[in-house]
Amino acid sequence: MKKGRLLGKLTALAAVSLVFLTACQNQGASEEDLAATDSSADQETEVLRFGITGGYPPSNYHDEDTEELVGYEVDMAKELVKDLDSDVEAEFVEMSFGSILESLNSDRIDVAMHSLSETPERAEQYDFTVPYFDKVWGIIVAEDSDIQTLDDLDGKRAAQSVSTSSGQEAEELGGELVPIDDVDEAVKLITEDRADFYLGSDVGQQDYLDKQPEPLPVRVLDETVQDVPASLVVPKGSDELREALNESIIENTEDGTLAEIYDEYLDMDKSIEDFDEDE
Repeated sequence: MKKGRLLGKLTALAAVSLVFLTACQNQGASEEDLAATDSSADQETEVLRFGITGGYPPSNYHDEDTEELVGYEVDMAKELVKDLDSDVEAEFVEMSFGSILESLNSDRIDVAMHSLSETPERAEQYDFTVPYFDKVWGIIVAEDSDIQTLDDLDGKRAAQSVSTSSGQEAEELGGELVPIDDVDEAVKLITEDRADFYLGSDVGQQDYLDKQPEPLPVRVLDETVQDVPASLVVPKGSDELREALNESIIENTEDGTLAEIYDEYLDMDKSIEDFDEDE
């Protein structure tokens, strides 16, 4: 794998821009101050900030014993930056899901990484890399529910986070949204007969159900829904960063690195099979 070269030009350009901006703001500064500023600018280029929630297993979450941030997206990000530059490290900035994309606009993060799918609305405001994860929606219903197929979802109450791709998909299937904040609330509403189904990541749902101390009175439909694969999201116009990440994603997919990471956390390969249409 090609290491330490893809972000060379990008890093140099970023450093120059930062030094120039700081110099303009500190025209009366001493040589010592400018030297300190130069060092600080170089340090800025050594970190690529990824926005996540830190509470979305098995994608990104804190280990119960060590409190270390782990997950397949965390490991993936660490591998991807190895291709960008020998001095670049992944830094994870935790926030609510609703804040992740808008944090790209405020320069709080450099990359949004939270199983995000490209939609026409999002593409108007942000740039997307090639996909890195094959997403499939699973559907949870009450154990005694009469819902058996996707057709049965029409007109039913869908416990979903508002303004998410899963919520939009639930509406397209005919569901009437009942707003929630997380999967715990969704399952609670279903078991209390205040909602009829919850549509979400199949691997996320299975991880959640497997970790319950006692089996819940719910089941997962046999039918699934193919979702738009997950991509990394960067600010509009970040062409060099996006292209560097694209090459790294493709290389780590084709050499099996991402497949190994997914297998560790999911016991299955969720990497992309063909990039021909996505490059």
